[in-house]
Amino acid sequence: MSPAPAEQAQTALRRLRREAGAGGYESPAELYRTLGSLSILADDLSELLPDLSGHLEEALLAGRMRHLSGDAQAAWDAVASAAHSISVARFTALLVGQEIQKAQTAIRDLAAA
Repeated sequence: MSPAPAEQAQTALRRLRREAGAGGYESPAELYRTLGSLSILADDLSELLPDLSGHLEEALLAGRMRHLSGDAQAAWDAVASAAHSISVARFTALLVGQEIQKAQTAIRDLAAA
């Protein structure tokens, strides 16, 4: 699995941030569409994170990684800690998506006024 798609997403978000900072939205409709895309991105992220956690566990089980200390329990503890944090991040991404959708609804209502 390559980190290239994640790097591309990071680049795209940085570009979006620069454009927004430069007054890149001339209408509520543009902002509405951008929020819609960001909501989908948050949903996609929440779906990706459990897969990453699963790959981490599989790699440990397959012996493709070990803890620097060489202690198997420390390796399992590190994977469990990472899996917990990924789970929290997934929940947070779900909440972010929901809040973006609420903002999108508010923008839609403003655009209609």
